[in-house]
Amino acid sequence: MTFTALDTHQTVKDLTAAGFSDSQAEALTQALRQVQQIDLSDLATKADLAAVRADMATKVDLAEVRREMAEMKVELIKWVVGVGFAQVATILAVLKLFPAGHP
Repeated sequence: MTFTALDTHQTVKDLTAAGFSDSQAEALTQALRQVQQIDLSDLATKADLAAVRADMATKVDLAEVRREMAEMKVELIKWVVGVGFAQVATILAVLKLFPAGHP
């Protein structure tokens, strides 16, 4: 993107010829000069965005996340079943402590 220098004197002359007062033309010209001097070096370019997308694609592989979730699901089921068996064994052990049954 190329910018040319703003001819402030010509801009003020053009604005006053179009019906602006001198103070309005000078204020608008000053605002235009400030806008032109904005530093655009911090803006992201298409190349920057493409690099970020590529970096994210390599870091977050969806298939890898799904595989890890499936492994966690299997592990969770193992724990739930194991705890269930432990509860049943505990209940049976307590019942064996009281062989007479209900009073």
